[in-house]
Amino acid sequence: LAQQLYEGLDMGDQGHVGLITYMRTDSVRINDDMVQAAREFITSNYGEEYIPDKPRVYKTKQTSQDAHEAIRPTSLELTPYKVSEFLSRDQLRLYTLIWNRFLASQMESVETEHMAIIIDSGRYELRAAGYKVLFKGFTELYEDDKKDKTLAELPHISAHTVVHNQAVTPQQHFTQPPARYTEASLIKTLEEKGIGRPSTYAPIMDTIQNRNYVEKKDKQFVPTELGVIIVDLLKKYFAQIINVGFTAHMEEELDAIEQGKDTYRHVLQEFYDVFKPEMDEAEEKMEKVTISGQDSGQVCELCGAPMVYKFGRFGKFLACSNFPECRNTKAIVEDLGITCPKCGKGTLIKRKSKRGRVFYGCSQYPECDFVLWNQPVDKKCPLCGSIMIVKHYKKGPDKIFCSNAECENHKKGEVVHEE
Repeated sequence: LAQQLYEGLDMGDQGHVGLITYMRTDSVRINDDMVQAAREFITSNYGEEYIPDKPRVYKTKQTSQDAHEAIRPTSLELTPYKVSEFLSRDQLRLYTLIWNRFLASQMESVETEHMAIIIDSGRYELRAAGYKVLFKGFTELYEDDKKDKTLAELPHISAHTVVHNQAVTPQQHFTQPPARYTEASLIKTLEEKGIGRPSTYAPIMDTIQNRNYVEKKDKQFVPTELGVIIVDLLKKYFAQIINVGFTAHMEEELDAIEQGKDTYRHVLQEFYDVFKPEMDEAEEKMEKVTISGQDSGQVCELCGAPMVYKFGRFGKFLACSNFPECRNTKAIVEDLGITCPKCGKGTLIKRKSKRGRVFYGCSQYPECDFVLWNQPVDKKCPLCGSIMIVKHYKKGPDKIFCSNAECENHKKGEVVHEE
């Protein structure tokens, strides 16, 4: 989505317009002209009381790549309201987030009054904490500002006031384990530890899932058996390399090479001096670990042994359980069971492009090149006879359309009724 906003979208009469600056950066530096434009915009739309005496200047982290500016809107004239008709729902949400964040960074701080009440009740000491907003500051931008649920507005009360007990509501609380990492919290931790760069975060998320080190459940990363075993082995035999400090230090050394303060030969030699002894010990002592494959219910056509699911560097695949005597492997194909409308011989199967985008093609490829980017359904269009496709919406029911762009049913969707 950020790439789309950066490359630009059609803005009607204004033509093709890029909406945000380059997004693969963790810099917080802002162009002076843009800071001045932001101050003028805030003054005219919110008032002078929302402008700090001096422009806000944020300190860039030592590990940040500062070649680019911070992520910000390219023009303050293009407010989220003005561009809303040209953006999809998710594009608009992201653009609004970037817009608000940038403008808020140049606004005055919030002023709050905090209060704590302590009640002496004999054996027990009761506490209550609350707050009151005196000046909204930058939160004026956020219409859906979520208030702190842990604090409430308390009544004004003087010290030594006598209070009377009206009711007792007992509640039991249990200690909760730390929450599992989500993509957002893992990236935040990597950033705090000085590991990786904005351009490497997405490949890291893809790698740990594609190689079956973790599974995503309810948006959280859950370690697999393979992931736990590999981490334990690496920590046991490569303790000097597989640790946060070494990885962060390597990032600093790579920066030093880029800046001409060090040479790649020296950095590689330092790494090899640590790696070689650990590698020798691992080759001598590391035990062989075998993870049994999951039964697929299919039989190997070469030797008759059961086929099992296994994981490689490119993801999940089918392999013969009689390995190494039989080395038969097959890619996992999701067959939709729908006859190809072009050749009539093959069936439509689910595939992935080189960029990871899902599409649906004929099983007889390359003899038949029929392709659909939307999921097909086993139903023909009543007007032109073309195969129908289904589109899924985050809000609202799924709808089916004709796959023929020239057909009237291509734009007019029909709600899918589940049986």
